[in-house]
This record gives sequence, C-alpha cells and structure tokens, in this order.
Amino acid sequence: MTLDSGFAGFLGMLRSVGAPGSFDGEPEEMRARMTQAVEGGWDPAAFAPVASDEEAVAGREGPRLRVFRPEAEGPVPTVLYFHPGGFVMGSAHLMQDVARRLSHELSAVVVSVDYRLAPENPFPAAVEDAWAALGWARANIAALGGDADRIGLAGESSGANLAAVTALRAARSGEPVRALLLASPVTDFTASYPSATENASGYFFEAKDLTVVRGHYFGDDPETARDDRVSPALAEDLGGMPRTVVGVAGFDPLRDDGVVFAGRLLQAGVPVALRVHAGLIHPFFGMPGVSPAADRAVTELTELFAAALD
Repeated sequence: MTLDSGFAGFLGMLRSVGAPGSFDGEPEEMRARMTQAVEGGWDPAAFAPVASDEEAVAGREGPRLRVFRPEAEGPVPTVLYFHPGGFVMGSAHLMQDVARRLSHELSAVVVSVDYRLAPENPFPAAVEDAWAALGWARANIAALGGDADRIGLAGESSGANLAAVTALRAARSGEPVRALLLASPVTDFTASYPSATENASGYFFEAKDLTVVRGHYFGDDPETARDDRVSPALAEDLGGMPRTVVGVAGFDPLRDDGVVFAGRLLQAGVPVALRVHAGLIHPFFGMPGVSPAADRAVTELTELFAAALD
C-alpha cells in the first residue's frame, strides 16, 4: 500500500511543526487542540446547504442534539450521527460539516448527537445518551419530517462504536433501525490485530492512543472491555443487525477491527458492504478536504448508505 499524497503532506506538516499527538496531555488540552484545528480549517461557504437548529432530549440528563434538514420534501430518511473523538472530545458543533454533507447527499434529516464525554462521564454515559437520542428521534419523527421506516445510524471511530452499539440494542428491543454506516470503527476492545502493529505510529491516530481512550472511557477494565455495549463485536448474536456499510483506512491501527466486524456480520447473515480505502488514514471520513481520495471515499460510503436506507 502507498500512503495517499494528500495525507502524506498533512502528516509531514504536523511533523515539521512538532505538533503533539491528538491524545497527548489532559482531556481539556486535547479538546482545545481539536477545536482550534477544526474551526481553523473551516470554510463555512463550502458547507452543504441545509437548515439546522438545536433540540434537546427530554430529561435533565439528555444529550443536546443538532438537527439538520435537507431541501427536500418529506417524509425523508432520518439519520442519527455520532461524532468521533475517542469518547473524550468532539461535538456536534465541530462535526457539523460532516452532518451537513450527510443531510445534503442523503436528502435526509440528520440528528447529530452531543453525547456526554469521558473521563468526566465514563461508560455507560455515552451509550445511554445514544439510546436516548434514538428514542427522541422515534418519538419526534413526524415533526422532523422523517420516515419512521427509514431510520439509520452513522458514526466514525468512537462514534461508529456508539452507532453499532445502538443498532444492536435497537435490534434486541424488537425495533431495529434500517441501516448502519461505520467509518473507521472500533468494535472490539479486547482484540489485538496486525494493523495495530503495522500502523502503530506515524499515521495521526496511533496504537498508543487507543490505550488512552480505553483508560478514559472505561478505566481499561478487562471485564468491561468484554461488555458488548463497549465491544459490540463480542455480542453472542449479531443476526438482527441492520444492513451495514463499513469503511476502513489502510494506514489505520483499527483497520482490521472494521474488517473483522464486517466478517462477523456477514457470518450472522447481515448484508454488509465493506470498503478498504488503502491509502487513507484515521479518521478520513471527517477529513475529506485533506485529500481528493478521502472525498471520493466519503461519497462512495454515503451512496452505499443511501442504498441501504431505501
């Protein structure tokens, strides 16, 4: 595999300025760096043309939601989007460009979820917020202009974990969602795959970062790591999962995690579309502006997700 030239230049720039790693330092330092990097790279004029507003899940502990509505006649698909950030950083505000693009390209209502962050709110806070958000979307589907039969879940990295966990819980509840989009997912915190060694360092998200994530999210407790609300790949039965699109990057420590999870879904009889984007890094889905190849990958995965939602 050859590293994409756009990401090679991006990584070279970070090395040249001595930039710290994404998960270096305390959580507040991580969050400040992410905010500065994301907002500093925004071009609001390039945002997809969709309307947005904020809503709140009922209940004092409910997460805040940002709702994006396309220029389309309803009822349309409704997608809950869970942002990346290792369960420690990120927000609906910072990932609004991703949510806006999804809304525009899917012609769907997108509900972007501000789930509670670790370590202040460790597992299972984010899981419960994700479930509450799905309940809110179902209860308000008519007001949203959505189609109750076409609800999908999407996320990247830690957000993909929450999307998969929520889809599994929905299937067990007897009210499965229609489709699932997982970009660079982490689905098994107990596993050690070759990609974690091959891509251990030098590609933005590093193997050591996963140790930081584990510590902040669930205290790196082995028993909790086996809980399928943390590691959905370890669920005894995945047969009720919805049609799923999985996209992974070749230069990602988590590459094999997504590939193996896709395989487990297929073994359980779940329709799966897997795409391995060989030259890309983690988290490519939220970085289409860095590389034309990443932009094409986002478009491909979104189109596959749209087909799964139909």
